[in-house]
Amino acid sequence: MAKNSGAAPANKARKKYDPYYPTDYSVGQRKRPAPRPLVPSSPNLSPKKWLGMLFFGLIPLFNFIPLIAWARRKNPKTSENQKTFAKAAIILSVLFWLVAAAAVAVLYFTGIIVF
Repeated sequence: MAKNSGAAPANKARKKYDPYYPTDYSVGQRKRPAPRPLVPSSPNLSPKKWLGMLFFGLIPLFNFIPLIAWARRKNPKTSENQKTFAKAAIILSVLFWLVAAAAVAVLYFTGIIVF
C-alpha cells in the first residue's frame, strides 16, 4: 500500500490558519495599558515673567537684544513658550519698522514731510 505523500492525517489538528475553524479571540490578548496623564512639554510661564517679556519687548530698538537672546535655541534658561513668543515678536517688530520706513518714504516723496 502506498503511503499518502504530504497529506496530514485527518485526526491531527491543523497548524495552519483555517478561516472556518472557530477561534477563541481572547487567547493571547493583553490588557490595555492605562493611559498616562498628559504632561506639558514646557512649564507655564508666570504672569511676572510675561510682564517682563512684554515690558522689554515694548522698548523701541532695545527690544531686539532680549528678543534675540530668548529666541536662540542654545539658551537653556528660556522655555519653549518664551522662544516662540520671541520669534513672533521679532517678526512683528521687523514688519513694523519696514512699514514705518515705507510710510516715511512715501510721505517724504509726496512733499508732506520735509527734512
